[in-house]
Amino acid sequence: MPATTPLFVRPCFQQDLEIVQLIYAHHVLTGFGSFETEPPSVEEMTERWSAVVQNGWPYVLACAATDPSRVLGFGYAVQYRDRAAYAKTFEVSVYAGPTTQRQGVGTAILTQLLLALRELNARTALAFIGDSANAASIGLHAKLGFQHVGVLRDVGEKLGRSLDVVIMQRNISRLRSAS
Repeated sequence: MPATTPLFVRPCFQQDLEIVQLIYAHHVLTGFGSFETEPPSVEEMTERWSAVVQNGWPYVLACAATDPSRVLGFGYAVQYRDRAAYAKTFEVSVYAGPTTQRQGVGTAILTQLLLALRELNARTALAFIGDSANAASIGLHAKLGFQHVGVLRDVGEKLGRSLDVVIMQRNISRLRSAS
C-alpha cells in the first residue's frame, strides 16, 4: 500500500475478527509489542472484542478508503483498571498489519481512538508499549501528543529477550482536531 493511499477508519465488526486475529497473531509471534507468547484464537479475540464494544468503548479498524473490507490495522481502548476512580482513564492499543507499518495506519487509528475517547468524556489515555526499543510505537504516540512518563524495567521476557515497558500518557481534554 503506497503511503499516499487515503485511509478510512471505521468500527470493527464481528466479521472482521478473523483478519484482526491474523494481524495480532503476527505481532504475538514476531514482535515485542504484545507480551503474549501464543496467539489467541478467533474465539478469544471475539470475547475480547465483545468486552470492549459492550462497554461502549472504541474498537476500530483502518482500511484503504477504496476498499473498506481490507483491514490494514486495528486498535481499541479499554478502561485502565476496573475501579470507579479510573472511569475516565483508558489504555489504548494499536496494531498495524505487517505490510502496512510506517504508512499512516497507526496514526489514523490512534487519532480516531483519541477522538472517540474525547466523545466519551475521558480524561487520560495511557499507552503501555512493549520493548523500550520499539521506536515506531513510541514515535507514533509522541507524534499524537503522548508524553513519556516512565519505564517498567525488565518486566517481561519473550523470544529470549528481557523487555521493558514504556509508559506514555496523553490528556484527552486538550485534544485538538485530528492529527
